[in-house]
Amino acid sequence: MEARDDAMLLGGKAAFWTLGGGRHLAEGREAPERDAREYTVVGVIDDGANLNRAVKEIRDLGVGPDDITVILKREDPSEPEPFPEGTRYIVVPDDHRGLELSAGFAAVFVVSGLLFAFTAPQIGAILFVFFIALAAILAAGAFVRVGVDPILIDLGVPPEDADLWNSAFERGRVLLFAGTRERGALRGIRQTLLREGADCYVVERLLLPRPVSGAVLHRAGEERRG
Repeated sequence: MEARDDAMLLGGKAAFWTLGGGRHLAEGREAPERDAREYTVVGVIDDGANLNRAVKEIRDLGVGPDDITVILKREDPSEPEPFPEGTRYIVVPDDHRGLELSAGFAAVFVVSGLLFAFTAPQIGAILFVFFIALAAILAAGAFVRVGVDPILIDLGVPPEDADLWNSAFERGRVLLFAGTRERGALRGIRQTLLREGADCYVVERLLLPRPVSGAVLHRAGEERRG
């Protein structure tokens, strides 16, 4: 009965899964009765005041600074966030870092292809096509935003959830991970997130996101101490 009530609290957005176990609970199904020792509530929430209130209220519930991580996107990764002291947050740069280097290599390949086409006609056409293909791949890759996918892959998030969360992240939403070792604490964390308009998911494991692929880890308040 408790599992059914928990799923209803999520407003149809329940998703329980276990890393390495392959078990996933799709939306609308009941949560397993297994009493796991560790949990993470993942909130997909709008950026701004709602996010700031949610972080503060979750911290007030007793979730420590090492058990909550916010992942957001900013043009300036050094921009401080108004979270409670010590809160972990990871900033994914909202730019096209590496564009200049990729564009430079693409230009070199184009010039090399043209050079071979004119100086070695026998093999120049083949090499020209090869170099142009490499240039096109580099140019396309330079304009692709990596998003939060590398962090989710590092955590072992199932593909269906990773795609959903990354799509929301690219639309401007923020990911909030709140871990707890007490099943009774789940209700308060989820109610806080739902009250602020978040979609909620529960994972039967403590997840600690790490900054990968150019993302930067901060702790709130470190800028003031610096």
